[in-house]
Parts: sequence; C-alpha cells; structure tokens
Amino acid sequence: MIRLFYLICLFLTSMLFTFDLKAETARVKLQLKWKHQFQFAGYYAAKEKGFYEEAGLDVKILEAVPGVDPVVEVIVGNAQFGVGTSELILNRYHGSSVIVLGVIFQHSPLSLITLFESGIDNVHKLAGRKIMIELSSAELFAYLSQEGLGQNKFTLQHHSFDFNDLLTGKTEAISVYVTDELYEAKRRNLKYNHFTPRMGGVDFYGDNFFTMEKEVKENPKTVAAFKEATEKGWRYAMHNREEIIQLIYEKYSKRHSIEHLRFEANTMYDLMQPELIDPGYMNPGRWQHISQTYHKLGLLPEKFNVDAMLYVPDSIADLKKLREKLYYAAFGLSLLTLISVMLFRFYRTARISESRLKIMLDNAPVSIIVLNDKNQVQTWNTEAENTFLWNSKDMLGQNILKIVPSREQEEVEQVLSDVHKNFTVSHHQNANIRKDGKEILCEWMNAPFKGKYDNSNFVICMARDITEKKRLQQELEHAAHYDSLTSLPNRALILEHLKKSIAIAARRKSKLAVLFLDLNGFKDVNDSLGHEAGDVLLKTIADRLKLGIRESDYVGRLGGDEFLVILTDIETFANANLVAKKLKELISQTCNIKNVSIHITTSIGISMYPDDATELNDLIHHADQRMYQIKKEENEID
Repeated sequence: MIRLFYLICLFLTSMLFTFDLKAETARVKLQLKWKHQFQFAGYYAAKEKGFYEEAGLDVKILEAVPGVDPVVEVIVGNAQFGVGTSELILNRYHGSSVIVLGVIFQHSPLSLITLFESGIDNVHKLAGRKIMIELSSAELFAYLSQEGLGQNKFTLQHHSFDFNDLLTGKTEAISVYVTDELYEAKRRNLKYNHFTPRMGGVDFYGDNFFTMEKEVKENPKTVAAFKEATEKGWRYAMHNREEIIQLIYEKYSKRHSIEHLRFEANTMYDLMQPELIDPGYMNPGRWQHISQTYHKLGLLPEKFNVDAMLYVPDSIADLKKLREKLYYAAFGLSLLTLISVMLFRFYRTARISESRLKIMLDNAPVSIIVLNDKNQVQTWNTEAENTFLWNSKDMLGQNILKIVPSREQEEVEQVLSDVHKNFTVSHHQNANIRKDGKEILCEWMNAPFKGKYDNSNFVICMARDITEKKRLQQELEHAAHYDSLTSLPNRALILEHLKKSIAIAARRKSKLAVLFLDLNGFKDVNDSLGHEAGDVLLKTIADRLKLGIRESDYVGRLGGDEFLVILTDIETFANANLVAKKLKELISQTCNIKNVSIHITTSIGISMYPDDATELNDLIHHADQRMYQIKKEENEID
C-alpha cells in the first residue's frame, strides 16, 4: 500500500508539470468562391505546411461548383468556413448571421476593361455600351453610378467568363479580376483600357474569409484556431510564392499554367501589401465606408451595424491561450494541494522509516522544504537544491528568510506566521535569491502540521520557479497590446483607450478629438529602399508622433502606415487642427536612412466628440473619411 501510494503521488505530481492540452482534431470544411488557383494560396499553404494540423484542425478545402453559391453553402451548413466578397455585408443585412474573420485583399481586384482600339478610354464613354459584369460586383455598380452611369445607361449582359467575347465584339466592356483574367490580355499582347472603382473613390475589400455566428458561439476555439492558422498560411504563401505556385500546379489544379499562377501571385502581392499590412487585418472604418456605398445604391439603410458582423474575439488570442494555461496551472496547484494534504496525512500517520520518507521527498519533482516553528529548515530536498543551488547541508538549521530578498522578508515572515497561528494553507509568490546571487520568482504553497508525539509545529513548503512563466506572461501581454515594430499601442489597445476616453469625456461633459493619419509615399520608400528601410521609417514616425502629443493623449498604430491619435479634453476643432499641423510638420522633417534623405508627408482627418459623433466607430469613420477627402484634395493640388 505504501509503494502504491508513493507511485500514485509521484505520478500525479509529475503530471502537473508535464500536462499539456491535446485538443481533439476538429474536422471542418472551407468553401472557396472559385476554382483552385493562386487566389486561395494561403489556405493551401496552411493545410500543406501543417499550420491547420498544428492548430488541431483537419480542413477540407472545397472548390466552387458551377451554379452553386459558395456563400450559401456556408450559410446552410455544408461548410463551416468560406471565402466571400464584401457583399457579405448584404448577406448579413438580409438575415444571414455571417461573421467576417479577416480580409485578404486590402483592395478589391475587380475592375472593368475595354479594348484600346474600341476608343472607350473614359468611363463616361461606357454609356449606351454592352457590358458584362459578374454577380457580386456591387463596387463596380457603385463606381458606375457615382460617375452618372446607372444601370439604365448601359446594356448589362450575362457574364460568359469568355475573354473572346470582348475580342469578337459580343461585349464592349467586361469585368475582370486583375489577378486572373488580365493574364490573358498580357499573354496575347493586347492593349486595353482599365477602369477600377478606386478611380471613383469606391474602395472595397477583396476576398474575405468568414464563418457563421453559430460557429463562433458553439466552437470559439475552432474559429480562433482557424483564423490564426489561415493568417499564418497567407503570410507563408506570400513570402514563398514560387513554392506555393508549384504546390498548386502539382497537387490542386493544372487549369492555369505556371506562368499564369506566377502572374496571379505577383499581382496579388500589390493588392495585399503583406509587408505593410498583416493578412487578415481589417478596419471597421473601411467596412463602414462599404456600408455607406451600399446605402447609396439603395441596398442598405443609412445606419447599419457593421460591428456585429466583424469577428472580435473576447481577448487577443495569445492572452486567451495564456488564460487557459493559467487556469490549468491553478487547477494543477489545487491538485498539488490535494496531493500535499495526502502527503502530510501520510507523513503524520504512516509508520514508515525516515529513510523511506527521505526517498519520497528527494524524488518529488517540486522543491519541498520543512520548517520548524522558528522557520528554520529541517528538510531540504533534491529539487530544492536544483532550484535554489544551495546544498541541503548548507541550509539545514538556517532561517528560510536567508533566500528571501530583504525587501520582502517582512511579508514572507507574516505569511509563515499566519500559517503557524491559524493552521491554514497559504499560496503566494515572492522573489528568492539563489546561491549564485540571481533573483528568481517562486510560487509557494505552505501547509501546517503538528508532530505526532511532541505536538511541535511544522510547515511543509512546496515551491516552484515561475520566473520564465512570468516573463512569458508579460511578453504575451505586451505583444497582445503593443505593435511589435513601433512599440506603440496596437489597434486593440488604442481602440480601448478611445472607448475609455469617450466614457470620461461623457462624464465630464468635455470634448476629445480623433486624428486618423495615413502616410503619403510610404510604398515608394519600401519599393525603392526595401522593407527594412520602411520599418526604420515607421519607427521614426512613431517616435515623432509621441513627441507631438501631451502625456494625457494617446497614439497607436492601426496597421500598415495608418495611425490613430486621441486628444483628450480638447476644447475646439481649431485646437485639434493645431496639433494636427504640428504632427504634419514633425513627420515631414527629413529622415536619413541608408545614407538617403527621405521626405514623407501625411494626410490627417479629424473628428470631434461629441460634435461629429458619440460612438467609437462613428468617430473613427468620420476621421477616416475626412482623411480620404484631404488626401484626394492634396493629390489634386499636386
């Protein structure tokens, strides 16, 4: 019985420090919006490079089937995840609880082209012409409508997806994906006119991956794992394009040639901007812009809750994982306490030899230290020697405070005193000093017991070094809230600052300003000097922004070359505009990188609380729209 008890205790205690969650593999389906091609490279990379598998997912990738709406396939439950366009916002409005998990194309690849020889070199010349536009192309209709070309001004034809229809004159303009169909024009050396919605200020997102609200509620871990692994897959695919091109051609489809896939990959790189914007990133302000465009087309009401369809996890993924680890650590500590109580009872009641007890203690995988009523060490096991580097012979008879920094000795002494007096188990953390002088952080569990014959008081202490765990926790918390490149608050944290600032302003009946900043010419720096220079420039800009605001204000990086500044307790728009001018001056100062003098400017949009809006997203959208308008005006002046 003694051997059995010892083995059970040793097994359970060891399990606490080796226990790792192994979630069952979740089998899910991903419905693509078209046939296999580089357009979906990130999903193939996530599957074939094992990112899905590492996340506990078995993902089946489904090619689109003619006559079947890929979005509907997800809505009716034939797939858990899908790839869609910005028209997902319309699905949401019409009652389908779609949730957008992330954006792949920062700009829609959808455009119109005409043959150069047709003479249709201006969008207004499309009036009265035959145009083929595919389904789910609201941005094209919005663009044409904005240019005064409602659907009654041209002949809309069913899209045949046959490029020859343009060459034979069956149609005079055709909608294309610049990443795909334009390869055919390039291959045939055709000259063409290209019209993109961005020419008219209509800037939609491209491919988005999504799921359903039910999936998020019922399987939150699966959804979070899919999102994280997918984004990792896209990062890999865009940095290893040639490898994924070969993978697609050899394993998924030979419908496109290697040259076609390569054209697609290179064109997608420009639309995704992976060096500037992390795959999956999306801006609520941009979605609000899309919503307003649909409203102008009569497809949405003026006020539509975009936030409800955007995936926002309860916490940053890293923190969620950390909480799980801490939860199981707490569970482990509770189990450890139970084991300890069993050990203490065994220690008090079992008639075993001192040598057998010593074997048990020395083989325990945690530091076990026995103290008398004067807090002097009576037992110091092998793991304690390994943790604190003090030999047992050096510590026996010594006061345990010997390994506690002077600044914490009073607190530790009080903890042990309470254990002795109240005869209760205590848990606490405190710094300890190893023999080599290094300070470590330890987690302690202290339990009292009395000697069986002399009624003397003892405390059994169990300790483990959590220095590395604490460091990782701090790093995870910092990574979850701060941009790794600029060390500014990231999107999640700056939005949290804005939320709190709005609440304070409402309580004090004061005003605040939101400044939306977008750098001008940043892409040119990346293209000419490389992304390393671009990173240096972003760090420099971040430092200058911090110099241009008060301690009570906030600045954060939304992503790419977009920043958000919050000016608290600001009285007027004029005051906010003065700060904006100051920031523009700071940013426009010459920056020397790689022995090259760089001059960069920024466009800044301002919104005021409560003058322009009272809700967080409305304030950001207002500032974002003003920034776009200012940028447009500045470009016209240039």
